[in-house]
Amino acid sequence: MTPEDEKDLRDLQAELLSTESSPWQPRCVARAFRSTPEPFVFTMQAWIDLDAVKSPFLLGQLPEPETAITEFELAFRAFGHEHTTPGECDGDELVLLGWKMVRAIQEGFAMRVRLAPLKGAELETPPDNGLGDWLPILACLKSQLHFSLAEAKALPVGQAFALLAAHRSNEGRVISGETYKLRDVPDEEEENSDG
Repeated sequence: MTPEDEKDLRDLQAELLSTESSPWQPRCVARAFRSTPEPFVFTMQAWIDLDAVKSPFLLGQLPEPETAITEFELAFRAFGHEHTTPGECDGDELVLLGWKMVRAIQEGFAMRVRLAPLKGAELETPPDNGLGDWLPILACLKSQLHFSLAEAKALPVGQAFALLAAHRSNEGRVISGETYKLRDVPDEEEENSDG
């Protein structure tokens, strides 16, 4: 290990300690619950609608050129985007809007955390029960957090994951992976863009 590597390691440890002891809510949680949402809000209903048409946006991809207009129309509808239609946008505008939708989706999914099972439930990974990903989340929002179906479907995906994680934590489950606070340690790119 070089002296520079050791310095980098010490700097990272200092960042981790300051992040863990910070009085502020983790930034990713604050972003998920902010009052001024981004132009594209990835709600549970948007996830359901995009999943129903097997949208490439859910995979972090823009559509192929031959299906782009149809895919963008479906995605705009899922996100409730009424400002423009794909036909009114030039290629650059569509790409920009497409990446904004992808970013909104990725931010929502990034709020998922892994929780250790309760004592006595020794399953590391639950078996695939064929329910898919969003249905169990929707069911938990209704049954455990007492949202109406309409409220649950209108909830942003990032908020749904955060609320379920907090609820399960309150029941005694612990995060078995990276916590929200650890996710908020800025990387080099983020630090360079701030100054």
